[in-house]
Amino acid sequence: MNKTKRNYIPFIAGMATMILLACLISASLAKEDPPAAQPQTEVQAGDLRLACSEAGIALFGVERAAPGEKVTAENGAELPAVLTYTDEKGEVHYYVEARTIADILDVCYGANYHEPLNCVNFGAKPFLKSDGTISVKPNGEQAWLTGDVKSDIGYHLRRDGDENDPLIGIAGANGSGPVPAPTAEEKAEKAKRAEEHKRETPLKPEYGITCGMYTEVDPAEVDLNSWSGTAMKGQKFRSQERPGYTGTAIEQSFAFTPYLGEYAVITIENTGTEDAWVHLRRPSTVGNRRYDAFSDVCIPAGQALARALRIDESLPLENRLDLYAVAFTDVDIELTLTAEQYRFGK
Repeated sequence: MNKTKRNYIPFIAGMATMILLACLISASLAKEDPPAAQPQTEVQAGDLRLACSEAGIALFGVERAAPGEKVTAENGAELPAVLTYTDEKGEVHYYVEARTIADILDVCYGANYHEPLNCVNFGAKPFLKSDGTISVKPNGEQAWLTGDVKSDIGYHLRRDGDENDPLIGIAGANGSGPVPAPTAEEKAEKAKRAEEHKRETPLKPEYGITCGMYTEVDPAEVDLNSWSGTAMKGQKFRSQERPGYTGTAIEQSFAFTPYLGEYAVITIENTGTEDAWVHLRRPSTVGNRRYDAFSDVCIPAGQALARALRIDESLPLENRLDLYAVAFTDVDIELTLTAEQYRFGK
């Protein structure tokens, strides 16, 4: 572990030198690639040393970027994934490209430069309009999408005073207060839309969708004789009220590991009397309010569906799954869930 230095002046001077040199290195990399046998680029500045791509990146001992490997920016430019900086004391420090580390650590909304703050903002990105420009609030501030900390109680954030006051969490999805009772006409129209929605929702998932380390496949691909472990067996759930939200739902999280095999299977049996609208999502590892989604399905009452997922062992951190299920109308549902892993396909 590097120890924090108390003498900041040499460090700041060194960092300024590093930034200037990094600009020069980026410019030179854009013109030509270094020889394959010599992937690193090294610059001397007095007794300071800055090297490009001398080191790679690994997560949990699994290599994610090899030494000398470059990352591609959104504009197509190739950038070094790691800069190695040796200070005047001979101690080595490593600087990882911000978007690369946000991608490897699966940060909600990634990492983006926030011009008004003059910061690299992790877990946030600008809210873009249809023409590609950043949306602006009525007060002139840029609008940004931001993640937050996951909570079992739905909440929204607000400030009691001006923009310098701390954010306060208020229970409730949007703070709109009680919802007035619908009229008979509104109930009939809602029931009509729910029936149309149910008819349009497929009974089987779309195969080939990839979210994190999972790709959904046909369950027939799994070798059921290669069972390696059970996370849940025939556990019954009934929809419940969600604090801070309206309506009832079933919510359950799963986490599988590549070490137990190439496949995960979640079996969803509708043991209630109402048809269920079932969502399967992969939330970001760091931050809330963003997820990748597999296809939604309808599971009629009395029927069961197995959802099989092939696992990419190179992405072990992106292993969480959230199952979210509701009825198509304002009634309760009941599901029985089984979650298992298998080592091989057929």
